[in-house]
Amino acid sequence: MIGKWHLGHHGSYHPNFRGFDYYFGIPYSHDMGCTDTPGYNHPPCPPCPLDAGSSRSLERDCYTEVALPLYENLNIVEQPVNLSSLAEKYAEKAAQFIQQASTSGRPFLLYLGLAHMHVPLPEIQPSANPGSQTPYRAALREMDHLVGQIKDKVDHTAKENTFLWFTGDNGPWAQKCELAGSMGPFTGLWQTHQGGSPAKQTTWEGGHRVPALAYWPGRVPGNVTSPALLSVLDIFPTAVAMAGASLPQDRHFDGLDVSEVLLGRSQRGHRVLFHPNSGAAGAYGDLQTVRLEQYKAFYITGGARACDGSIGFEQHHPFPLIFNLQDDAAEGRPLHRRDAAYQAVLPQVKKALEAVLQDIANDNTSRADYTQDPSVMPCCNPYQIACRCQTS
Repeated sequence: MIGKWHLGHHGSYHPNFRGFDYYFGIPYSHDMGCTDTPGYNHPPCPPCPLDAGSSRSLERDCYTEVALPLYENLNIVEQPVNLSSLAEKYAEKAAQFIQQASTSGRPFLLYLGLAHMHVPLPEIQPSANPGSQTPYRAALREMDHLVGQIKDKVDHTAKENTFLWFTGDNGPWAQKCELAGSMGPFTGLWQTHQGGSPAKQTTWEGGHRVPALAYWPGRVPGNVTSPALLSVLDIFPTAVAMAGASLPQDRHFDGLDVSEVLLGRSQRGHRVLFHPNSGAAGAYGDLQTVRLEQYKAFYITGGARACDGSIGFEQHHPFPLIFNLQDDAAEGRPLHRRDAAYQAVLPQVKKALEAVLQDIANDNTSRADYTQDPSVMPCCNPYQIACRCQTS
């Protein structure tokens, strides 16, 4: 496992005790560190780059160095981590692992959790045309080059027998302004009119919908776009199935084996998806938004902090807002409650939500509370190696 972990770094929570033979990376988001909760102003930093003619001056928006450790297995090899050289280190370690695994003839799994495109963006040397090289564009090009290096290594070692799956995990962090990226057509117009951002930390399409790419020459058809509704949760059961293994039978899994979709033999993904609250409105983690085929129903809405500092207030909808994403990807026009489509979809949405809540209530598997357990949280103690800080 290479890259961001963010599921704990002490004892049994460390990647080396979670089934990975090797770990090289950072234990949580790179805007966090030993001096943080959550670390935005450690060290102090200037505001976002300004647009021409803009007078905006925001704090907490760009920072270049935090007291974040870089691990190799159980050892801290650099602290604070140098973000400007991190991508090259990741590419080097990934290439070494792929070469060793290919030479040995053993099957391998590489999970690479990139720091891109999270803020803070790394300081990157300007290109031959520095005038067009914004910080975000430079970081995007660096990520593209990193992924390309790994793909090239696979192509030269195990091209015919290696499956690559690339995806993001959330939309742009709007409060970071020019450093955040674009939502494209998924602009959450209904929420925009209410205030705040409909991007990261919300359940609007701009917050949860992300691109994905699959690559396997001779197996995954090229230049094909699928309309199937997939989830990051599908990666685990799909990888298990492709490896010829099976999942434990004593628990339920939210993901599906979607290998038939990826291999071009089916267009059938999820019929229902649930969007847990991501911090903008409602209780964190609550299932407040239901996706049913092309329809999306919101029981709670709210906007995250936007670039201008505004936040959309929390609103509860006893009769949920329902959007037809097939006709309205920008989520600007909810169906009228008296519409036939609304009346037909609402009972199905309620039934799906009741079923998943019952499934959660009946879940008898172990749970880890990553918000309370001190052994998984960042700390700043020079006497604990997992959290040591540089001292004078």
